[in-house]
Amino acid sequence: MARLLVAGLLATAGIAQPASAQSLPAGQKTECWRGWGYILDGESRAYKSQEMLLVTLGPTLWEAGRPVELFLLDRASGHISEVPPIRVIPENPRTYYRGRLNYVDTLAAIEDSGDLMTLGLSHIEPAAAGIPAKEGYNRWACGLPEE
Repeated sequence: MARLLVAGLLATAGIAQPASAQSLPAGQKTECWRGWGYILDGESRAYKSQEMLLVTLGPTLWEAGRPVELFLLDRASGHISEVPPIRVIPENPRTYYRGRLNYVDTLAAIEDSGDLMTLGLSHIEPAAAGIPAKEGYNRWACGLPEE
């Protein structure tokens, strides 16, 4: 039900169909930002969706005005869903550090839509060489199938 609601909201926002998000380029270590988001009405800022689990693919530069592509995670499988990705444009991202950048939250405009999104994401950093268990965890955390 939530999947259909989100797909309908995204369709009315004119968001394009996704490219395959189920794989990374060969040799690229798994890295993403994973967290939550809600779609808000652009005028009233009332919530238009339930909580969505979101993920980026690869490293992401969080700057005001720089578009970011977010993928919806399917709650049943934990994998990136077939719902089209959401391109957002952060207004003023707040970033948090504990020795390294590890969390961001922001209000963002949904590209080509009058709606907004509020979101908060944690950084899943690439695994160091020689730690296959961490790479396996990262693939799971980033919504990717096992290799």
